[in-house]
Amino acid sequence: MSGLRFGALPGNSLVICIDMQRVFMEPGDWHCPDAERIWPKVIRLVSARPDQSLFTRFISADTPADAVGAWQRFYRHWEGVTINRLGIAPYDLHPDLAAISRPENVFDKTTYDAFDTPEFAAAVADRKPGALVMCGVETDVCVLATVFSAVDLGYRVVLARDALSSADLKTHEACLHLLESRFDLQVEIADTGDILNDWTEQ
Repeated sequence: MSGLRFGALPGNSLVICIDMQRVFMEPGDWHCPDAERIWPKVIRLVSARPDQSLFTRFISADTPADAVGAWQRFYRHWEGVTINRLGIAPYDLHPDLAAISRPENVFDKTTYDAFDTPEFAAAVADRKPGALVMCGVETDVCVLATVFSAVDLGYRVVLARDALSSADLKTHEACLHLLESRFDLQVEIADTGDILNDWTEQ
């Protein structure tokens, strides 16, 4: 019996690894301490299907003045993480992920939603995936925004519960509760082991 609500994952499903970057995994203004806990599960997912894994990187504005609209207020508050102040290197993927990923499967974004990046949206659409398996950070920000777009586009969405986290664990749990209770016909949440066990080869 499948551990997923809607049955086994089709072989052409994709892993969407969201923002597992140094800026979120190392001490600093945007550090997500719990990322270390989920790290082994993230690595397990992408290592199982490296050719079917897409990676996103959130890239800050150069300066607050370079941002658009309300993003200027956001970056005035978080000026310490702007490219002008922090540099670009912390926005790299974690080195272990960089070693697994291929350049054509890494997509930069300047908003929370990965689908707001046309190249990412096209890459997913071109593959016609049977499902999108999401992992990474942060559940209540970039993951959530990307989930909503994926749902609106009609993709089957599976969240790897033990491969997701946030700097705010209360809102992380609140988001999972929201998705389980209000989006239960469009979003499935399961542990990494169950996801991989229910992923067909064809």
